[in-house]
Amino acid sequence: MEDITVTALPSTLDAVTVYREGAICRRLAQVAASEERTVLLGHLPLSLEPGSLRAAVVSGNGKVVDVRAQFDVQLAEEIDVPAEQKAVEAAQVKLRSLEVKLSRIDTELAELQALRPTVLEQKRGDPPRPAPVEAMLALGDFREGELAARLTTRRELSEAIVAARRELTLHENRLKESSSAQRSERARVWRVAKITLAEAPTEALQLSLEYRVPSARWVPSYALTLERGLAGGSLQMRASVIQRTGEDWTGVSLSLSTASSQRSAEMPELKALKLGRRQEPPPRSGWREPPPGLDSLFESYDAANMVADASASFGGAAAKKRGGASAMGGLPPPPPPPAPMAAAVMMSAMPAMPGRGAAYAEKAAAPRRAMARASAPAAAPKGGGGLGAMRSRVADVAASDDEGASFDEAPSEMLAEEESTTGSFDLPGDASTEAEQKLDSSFGDYARLTMLDPTSAPNRGRLTEMSPSTAAFVGLSVQIDIVMAMVNTARKLANEAQYAALPALTNAVHSVKSFDYRYDCQARVDVPSTGKWVLVPVMQCAVGLTPEYVCVPAVEPKVYRTLTVVNRSAHALLPGPVDVTAGDEFLMTTSLPAIAPGAEQSHRLGLGVEEAIKVARKTQFNETTGGFLGGSTVLPHQIDIELNNRLSTAALIEVRERVPVADPSDKDLKVEETAVVPPWEKIETPIDDALIRGARRWRVTVPPGQQQKLTASFAIRIPSDKMLVGGNRRS
Repeated sequence: MEDITVTALPSTLDAVTVYREGAICRRLAQVAASEERTVLLGHLPLSLEPGSLRAAVVSGNGKVVDVRAQFDVQLAEEIDVPAEQKAVEAAQVKLRSLEVKLSRIDTELAELQALRPTVLEQKRGDPPRPAPVEAMLALGDFREGELAARLTTRRELSEAIVAARRELTLHENRLKESSSAQRSERARVWRVAKITLAEAPTEALQLSLEYRVPSARWVPSYALTLERGLAGGSLQMRASVIQRTGEDWTGVSLSLSTASSQRSAEMPELKALKLGRRQEPPPRSGWREPPPGLDSLFESYDAANMVADASASFGGAAAKKRGGASAMGGLPPPPPPPAPMAAAVMMSAMPAMPGRGAAYAEKAAAPRRAMARASAPAAAPKGGGGLGAMRSRVADVAASDDEGASFDEAPSEMLAEEESTTGSFDLPGDASTEAEQKLDSSFGDYARLTMLDPTSAPNRGRLTEMSPSTAAFVGLSVQIDIVMAMVNTARKLANEAQYAALPALTNAVHSVKSFDYRYDCQARVDVPSTGKWVLVPVMQCAVGLTPEYVCVPAVEPKVYRTLTVVNRSAHALLPGPVDVTAGDEFLMTTSLPAIAPGAEQSHRLGLGVEEAIKVARKTQFNETTGGFLGGSTVLPHQIDIELNNRLSTAALIEVRERVPVADPSDKDLKVEETAVVPPWEKIETPIDDALIRGARRWRVTVPPGQQQKLTASFAIRIPSDKMLVGGNRRS
């Protein structure tokens, strides 16, 4: 493995694009003129995906030919450790010191409580001794004073320990809630990008490095600011962003996208339209075909291994059959293994052994014939190559020789069986297709391509895809198990953002009518790596805001404020919550649906009841006769509505009414609209996704402080011998 000896250059996180899941970070670094082609950019998070590294020269003369991800370990000096970590350590030392002192006080208290005055036993025949009253009183005073002092000290230590534990918990919580990008250990493992230039830079240049980090998310929200009376306003888009990638996004140019960063987005290929019989297109290859005769490069290697295996097997059999060898005419010892280059020639020229040499010669010549067959392209079934089966055949023959079986078997039958089970030595057609599909998925990622060794048949000598675990530790110079544990921990912490609960009333980001959009923040923002949602401003939306008031007096005498939002920008308005304020007053929080870009795309937001506009509705009903000889019953209805605008601005009010609708199949029932002042219009479009029959509406503008009267008359004409369901009278 390769050690990192070059000092990593400092880089600045310049831009971040957050997608539906994950983010792509872009760093900039200044490279001075030097004689080295290799540049290292350090302090990259462990959670980055190694296969997502992309590097380019932004300014200056130069070209990047390779970029790879490696690891680097940095030992921090004492002064570099964060103050909060030092505070935690100091609090731990203080708590342990207080606990030790408390333990000593408890020991001393136990010893003081065990103090008792003792009297010497009087010898038999001696006169009684006087009681040591003064000594006992002195001991009692001493014990009482020491116990009081120790208990006071113990009480103070207990209070100090409680305070120290609270202080330690406080510092630990602060350290836990701090950004994961802040170092809290003495040594830290970083990701390092190793960039190789086409030639050593002769002048200063600027490099850009892009990499993907998982589980960064964002959801949109809006802030609608209106003037008094809904005369005007503006709509600002905001975004809640969460990330725990291991690095803080400080002062970055943030972009938000509804697309998926892992979706394949290849350009479509337009095929030519030709006249004639339809033909299947030829299969395409993701790389150039290997040169012909690739397997012949390993003939000497295979022959040397075959001779060694055959000699070992034959030598063991001869050792066991030494007694019977003299009867056969004296079997000579096997020759030493030949040189690798001359192995195939010597195998063909080896003399036959008496008695069983013909079978052995046939066996020895089989690899040469199999290699000759390998030069011709032929399909073979799946499984191991012919070489491996040939080796197993030699071992089987040696085993049969040990059991006393005759070596003079029919070689043609054995070789025919070998051909039926193994075929030629070329890569099978199905396996080649699978290898092609596997390699084509990573075509262009040369850092993950490797050439297998000669023992890795049948893909030896061909480029194959390196496993992700092997590619992750290219150039690693530290202990793998420790680094792997740290990488897994970093990715686990980063993936916590993927399953974090969304903020209230927000919706996950999705495409709008199969289109994805990108939103660029107008100012640089800060998003710490805490795994918590951070609200950042995005941009001011170019929308048209038309305030309207809607009332349905037949249902309730209330007027509702509405705002028609027309999307005039080039971006779609994503669904999300909207905080509505009028002047300095917070009105409500409502939801905004997805609105595609375009002047014809609009949506009406409900903003609650307007108390400054009053509405009154009065109806009149009569029942008369009509028609020839009074054969019909006429039910005239009159509706009078009065609007009173107490606002300081003019109000556009939409008043909705509904008239009865006659069944087209019933020709005797008619509804006639007689007089409507001012004229109303029919509502033929759906209202709240529902088409209402007989709906009518007035759209009038009432000046401030004035009133407006609306009148409508209609008559229902039915035969005199019929009556409406529920009675002719209607309110």
